[in-house]
Amino acid sequence: MFELLFDARNNVLMTRYFGTYVTEDIVLRDNAASRFVARRGPARGIVDFSDVQAVDMPIDRLVERAQAPGVLGSERRVIVAPNDLTYGLNRVFTAHRVYVGKIEPLLVRTLAEAFEVLDLDDPKFEPVEPDPRLEAEETVVRALSAIDRAQEGTAIIDRASERQKLRAKFLRLLEAVPARPPWKHPVRSPNAITLSDVLNSTLNRAAITDNDLATRCSKCRRKTTLALCEVIAGRETKYACPNCDSLMVAFALVSSPEEKPRDGAYRVGNFQVRTTVDIHCPGATLPRSEPCR
Repeated sequence: MFELLFDARNNVLMTRYFGTYVTEDIVLRDNAASRFVARRGPARGIVDFSDVQAVDMPIDRLVERAQAPGVLGSERRVIVAPNDLTYGLNRVFTAHRVYVGKIEPLLVRTLAEAFEVLDLDDPKFEPVEPDPRLEAEETVVRALSAIDRAQEGTAIIDRASERQKLRAKFLRLLEAVPARPPWKHPVRSPNAITLSDVLNSTLNRAAITDNDLATRCSKCRRKTTLALCEVIAGRETKYACPNCDSLMVAFALVSSPEEKPRDGAYRVGNFQVRTTVDIHCPGATLPRSEPCR
């Protein structure tokens, strides 16, 4: 778990982790901090691990994050890690930042040292107003993490490559289909982007397919997998029940990080996903969001 706090006078954003530090915290914190920067502009940063009691995270996930761009831009950052567990963890993180030529955060033991490094005199940190999208994001991030854990022992895939291929595929489809195609009895194109494609773009492990995603229609109550559903591909891809044509899933590419979700949709990578049904995945369930229209 984490919270964001901001000292407006000194323009410093603090992330405070507590409890058990897990993979989901990285994703959710990066999303929240990115939106903060989009609203307020770049800020200096403190990441405080003082209240972390345990770590449950694969080291390869930490290394992957170390090699990615920072969300605060080129502003100075300080990591506070008082105990040997969090200090050692962040030594690995900072070493990999240096190795790939990224800006290295300064690692210190106490919050007082962090204040001194940033020349903060009596800072006033206030909680950042919670983003209403955080609850939906937390739901989908934890579901994806559960799917990854269920597939432990299978091959790790190149997520960056998967995202690039998915985006290129989606853009090609936009050029090939009308904006408002007929809904009745659409033909599933072999090149159509699937919900499993979208999920795979954010998973670490071997790919899942629509055959692995089971559900029950909320209207006719028929059980099915998404592989059996009718699919219409367009600016928004839609899945329909194979029995009653009721709309079950819809997703579309988002144009920017600040684009607001429709009807409480989930944000999955670069896509906005809405569901009228629970989607049962290997190891997890993605609960229904608001009704699709």
